Parts: sequence; C-alpha cells; structure tokens
Amino acid sequence: MKVSTSRFLTHYLRLYSHWVVLALAAVLVYALSSTGMVALMEPVFGEVLQAADATPTPFRLSPPSEDGERPKRRGEEFFDRFDLNLDKTLMQSYRSLRERWGIDESEVIWFVPLLLLVMLLLRSLASFVSGYAFQHIGLGMTTDMRNDMFARVVDQSSRFHEEHPSGELMSRVVSDVTVLQNAVTSRLLDLFQQTPTLIALLLFILTIDLELALIVLVAIPVFVYPIARFGKGMWKTSHRSQERLADLTQLLGEATRGHRVVKAFGMEEFEQRRFREATLRHLRVKLRQQVLTYLSGPVVEALAAVGAAAFLVYAGNAIRANEISAPVLIKFLLAVVMMYDPIRKLNKVNLVLQEARAAVQRIASVMAIPNDIVEAEAPVPLEEFHDKVAFERVSFGYGATPVVCGLDLEIRVGEVVAMVGPSGAGKSTIAALLPRFFDPDEGRITLDGIDIRRVSLRDLRSQIGLVTQDTVLFDDTVRNNIAYGRSDLPLEQVREAAAAAYADEFISRMPQGYDTRIGEAGVKLSGGQRQRLSIARALLKNAPILILDEATSHLDSESEALVQKALYNLMRGRTALIIAHRLSTITSADRIVVMEDGVISQQGTHEELLAEGGTYKRLYDLQFQV
Repeated sequence: MKVSTSRFLTHYLRLYSHWVVLALAAVLVYALSSTGMVALMEPVFGEVLQAADATPTPFRLSPPSEDGERPKRRGEEFFDRFDLNLDKTLMQSYRSLRERWGIDESEVIWFVPLLLLVMLLLRSLASFVSGYAFQHIGLGMTTDMRNDMFARVVDQSSRFHEEHPSGELMSRVVSDVTVLQNAVTSRLLDLFQQTPTLIALLLFILTIDLELALIVLVAIPVFVYPIARFGKGMWKTSHRSQERLADLTQLLGEATRGHRVVKAFGMEEFEQRRFREATLRHLRVKLRQQVLTYLSGPVVEALAAVGAAAFLVYAGNAIRANEISAPVLIKFLLAVVMMYDPIRKLNKVNLVLQEARAAVQRIASVMAIPNDIVEAEAPVPLEEFHDKVAFERVSFGYGATPVVCGLDLEIRVGEVVAMVGPSGAGKSTIAALLPRFFDPDEGRITLDGIDIRRVSLRDLRSQIGLVTQDTVLFDDTVRNNIAYGRSDLPLEQVREAAAAAYADEFISRMPQGYDTRIGEAGVKLSGGQRQRLSIARALLKNAPILILDEATSHLDSESEALVQKALYNLMRGRTALIIAHRLSTITSADRIVVMEDGVISQQGTHEELLAEGGTYKRLYDLQFQV
C-alpha cells in the first residue's frame, strides 16, 4: 500500500515540536558562527599576521575611479539591496566591535584571536545543543513508531496475521525501525546542520567575489548528478535488502519453531541449503549497496580535486595580476574548503536517507492497513452473559472459498455444545467468529440478543475463555503464565486455579515452583503440562462462556485423562462450545452438532445421533471400530 512518508513522519514529529525549535535555533547559531570564523580569517592574515594591507577588501580589487573610490561591481547592488551582502555585514560588525571597544592597532593582535575563540566556543556549544536535540527527536520518534507499530500488529485481526508471515512482521518492527533509527540519529543532524551552513557559506563566497564564486559554482551540477544517481541506486538496493532480510527472518523462525519436524524428516541439510540460498541473495544485494556507498565518496572527492586544481590555477593568476588581495583570497579559499565538509556529509545523508525512506515506506504500509475488526463507535454496555449465544444466518469464507454457509445455531446459558465433523467442515472457524477473531461476511452473532459488533471487544472477550490445541505459553514463570497480565493476583488464587486444572502437583516439583521459568512456548514442559497450564489460565479468568478447540487432540491417553478431568472442572457451571475430533471426549455433551461443508447436517445428544445414523454414527464407528 502506497502511503505518504512525509505525512507519516510529520505525525510523529509534531510530538517533539519544542525540541525542533531548540534544534533549529542551535543550527542557525552553528551556521552563523561557522561563517563568522571564516570571515575573521581576513583580519587574522591582514591585521594580526600583516600578510597584506589591513583594510578589509570584501570584493575583487577593481581599478579605482578618478575620485579614488572603487566602483561597484556587477551583483554588489543586488546583495546590498536585499541586505544579503553577508561578507560586508560581517566585516562591518567586526569594525563596529573594534570601534565600540576602542581596539587600536597594537591591541588587535589579541582582540582578533579572542574573537575567533568566542566564535569557536559558540560553534561548539551550538553543535552540542543541536546534536542532542536531534538525537532526542530521532530516538523519541522511532521509539514511538515502534510502540505504535507493535500495538497495531497486536490489535490486527486473525486475517491480517494469516496474510502477513511472522518473519515479515518481525523484520518491519525490529529491522526496519532500526534502519530508520540509525538514519535519523546519525544523519538527521547533518541534514539540518550542514544545509544552513552550506547556504551561509555559499552566500558568503558570492558576496566576497561574485565572478570567482560563479566559476566555483559551475562545478556544482557535476557534484549533484552523481550524488542523485547514487541516492536512487541506494534506495532500490536498500528496499531489496530489507525484503531479503525479511525472508531470512521467516526461514529462521520456521526452522527453529519446527526443529523437531526438521530432524524427524532428516531435512537439516535441506533447511541449511534454503537458508544459504537466502543469505546469498541477501549478500548480493548488500554488496551492491556497499559498492554504491563506498564508490560515492571517491567519485565526489575526485571531482572536488579536479575543481580545486582548476581553482588554484585561476586564483594564482588573479593574485599575480593584482586583481585580489591575499587575505581576501585566503578567506574565500577557506570558505570553499569549509563547503566541502557539508557537501560530503550531505552526500552521505542522501544515501542513508534513501535507505531510511525505503524502511519508512515499509513501516507506513503496514501501519496503513485497516483493521477489518472495527470497534463500535458507541458500544452498547454488555452485562454478564445470562441467556444465549445465537448464530443467525452466518456465512464466512477465506477469500473466495466459503467455509460457513448460512449457519443458524443457538447455545443456551449453561449448555455444553460439541461440534464434530470432517476436517475443513468449518468447526474451528465458528469458534473463531464468536470472540471476533474474524467477522462474518453475512449474518450476525448475538450475545443475549445484542449483536457482538455493537459491543466493545474488551467487554465481549471478557465473557469468553479459550483453550486451543496449540497451547500458547510465554517465556516467563509458571505463575505469570497462569495469571497472564495480572501480576496483582495473590499466589493462593493462582494455586487454586492450578489445583483445579490438576497442575499444582507437577508445578510444586519444579525447581522454583511457581517462580520457575518454562522457556519459549513452554518448551521445558510436556504437552499435557502445557495444556493444564492453559486450562488453569482459563479457570483464573472465570469467564461465563468457554471455547475448547481440540483441547486434547495432541495428548497421549494418560495426559488426556488428566486434562479431561481439568476440563470438567473448567466447564462446571459454564456455557461451553467444544470442537473435537475425539468423540470419546464429548459423549456427555448436552448437544452435539455435526458440521459438513459449512452447514449443520445433524444435531442432538450422543444417543440420539447414534440412533439416527448418518455422518455421526459413521465417524463414531470409525473411531471405535464397532
């Protein structure tokens, strides 16, 4: 999705407007003090070192007229008319200071160096203030951006996460923001500090000697063209580099998460080959990027050397012809030399900013994706569930493929309803629609007669507890996994939930008990232990509606027996929707709903469905080999 990067960045920049004002003020002081230091070179050489006549000569020495006055040169009237004669202004300021403080010829030997020292200290202070201010702006903006992007990703619907691999999202939240952060913290200062400095020095050399300055400036297009070309190439390679990095992150995540499958199928070499191919693609892009980075400097420097040589030849002839004085030429030459540093830094700024531009575009494109789960503008208050859940003519599909077609289903308060059917029948999709992980394409879902799209997501999901086949645990302590996000809960309350989930016994045997860290995704626990922690977490939430999505499908018989006991405790007094493949776990359900091709083909109790025959009896016979 194409978005405006300038508008995107301006949104974050507004939050630091006072720092921007401070930074820009310091930048202006830096530019003026830098130019002032150059201007003082004329009295340094002309008055302190007496390298030539001490009279300031801001313009090329033209032959005097008959009355002894130097005639105005072409261009001088323009600068005077618009008060842009920076060289004359600085020299007049210098002379005014001498007159105000009564500095005579004998005292100038310490006055000028002292004035130069003041300019240098002022320049250093301005450099510090502007540097810190821009660092504060850059780091603050990118930190806010990363937080907002994480919040955006977490808030997005399940459809968004299905369409955007985790590796891509990790790359954008971590890598792309890091690229931008490095750019703004390392080069943002150069952009804003060196630009006004370059402008001030440019104006300064124009007012020293217009003709000589124009000769120097003719070479600028020669510098600008390669800089622009390098910048365009850098933007393209940077964009490709970040895409290749996202591929690497995705492959790494898949290989680490599925390491057991990789080993079981003997695919270590296959995965290593895939990763090597991906790193090779990334290497090629990065090497091209480095070629552009390291080639740009030498090209610009070589052009500068040619220009400097031509300038020296011209200036040497001008001095020999008495067309310009040595102090003025030294001042002019120093200003030109000082212009090189801003040009060099701005060249690097251009390259880095092109790289950052690609990162911003990728970040902004993710941030601009609308969330298809929209909160109600004026949500209806939702009291504790007391009547029924109703699916009314609900249809849903992933893309063009329909999964649920015109579903009508009611679940009364306190009722346990199980859903069975072949894979792809739409069972898990129905379970995902109730907490609004997805919204139906047609129809509606009501809770106590209220469309769930009219209530806040927080209120809706506070009414629902969820236990899935893919247990999600965090690399934290047992206690923090059970009391997820609720560190204020007393340990005794956590232990009660764990005991009801038949987990307290194995937790107590762990090295630090409830303070034991369980590793990434609970890798230090068995499948049954992980599932019991998940059930304990749902028990502690104490929601009136419960969704069990294949909660025992990955367990062995012994673990399943313990988990089933924990589930009975969890379902006691609650309204439950159970998705199951193992029919043995749902025979005592109040009602069993059979799904086929997105529609309900049968429903009733276990005994009624067996007596009726059809799909349920066929599934039951297959599992129990009756």
